[in-house]
Amino acid sequence: MYESIKGKVSYLTPEYAVLDVMGVGYKVYIPVNLFTTIIKEGIDCQLFTSLVVREDDMRLFGFISRKDRELFELLTSISGIGAKTATTIIGHMSLEELHQAIETKNIPLLCKIPGIGKKSAERLIVELTGRLKPDTSIKITKPIHHELMSDATLALIRLGYNQKVAETAIKKAMESVKEPNIGLPHLITCALKNI
Repeated sequence: MYESIKGKVSYLTPEYAVLDVMGVGYKVYIPVNLFTTIIKEGIDCQLFTSLVVREDDMRLFGFISRKDRELFELLTSISGIGAKTATTIIGHMSLEELHQAIETKNIPLLCKIPGIGKKSAERLIVELTGRLKPDTSIKITKPIHHELMSDATLALIRLGYNQKVAETAIKKAMESVKEPNIGLPHLITCALKNI
């Protein structure tokens, strides 16, 4: 229904962004990596969208590239993987990283994604082996602190904080700490001060 939406980001959370398009605010659910590295309030942004319709709900999911949207639609075609889980996977792994994890059957790495346990990881491997086609001609640069932030967020979730609270605290900690090589324990300590 909607190929893409382009507008000013008027409101932003780790879960969704509101894009203002000529006075109409579109609530678009996003992967967390967009919140932590790319999208900021007040900027103009284009998101490639996928409309998910359920019996009692309609939600618009947005991605920074068509490839991420295609991956989302592939993931949601797998039994047991809903839109929220698919968005979480995309928010924590690039297409290239997911392809490598699937092809090498790296279950421990897949289980680092919040909400993915051993059975879900095994299902992903069975369903996606040979189906992911990363564009090797394009070098996608991974944000320098992306893995560190993912590990810190997972640590806070294991301490009992919900994902949204953990992600917001980690983002604030990364913005406040000026050290280029911050370690995981220090980052977690700083994040706890923001909760």
